[in-house]
Amino acid sequence: MSVGGPAAPGQIVDITVKERPGNPRPTAVDVSSPALTDDTVLGDTGRAWVGAGRIKGDVTPGTYDVKVTLRHKDADCVGEGEQDYTCDYPPIAFHGKLKVTAPQESSGAGEKGPGFGAGVGLGIGASVVAAALGGGAMWARRKRRAGDGAS
Repeated sequence: MSVGGPAAPGQIVDITVKERPGNPRPTAVDVSSPALTDDTVLGDTGRAWVGAGRIKGDVTPGTYDVKVTLRHKDADCVGEGEQDYTCDYPPIAFHGKLKVTAPQESSGAGEKGPGFGAGVGLGIGASVVAAALGGGAMWARRKRRAGDGAS
């Protein structure tokens, strides 16, 4: 798992969790951190979960834990032959660290947010991920499930 940074409050950091080949396909993902806002979004590329989170505006500088949990409730069974049924596997948790800097320490020299160039880059990146996922497979932070027909 990797978490971008260092970054200042209000800025966006990227989050990547690579999956091991052969593991069951996760059906949900949860992201938790005292430094990130609740609108953190990850998308499933088939090999990794990628996305971005915004650092809360009132977070003090320091190093914060970030936890990503891949859930496997009603996942396709792995290694069960030709039978078509689902299994519940235990969740897999990944832990990372996010360094939050004071606003004057960030590369934006006091900017609030990523700035125009970074915003365009994030928009293009999100469009590419959405296109690769068929548009409907972006995953919000909490309790989004793939059981609705998306895989």
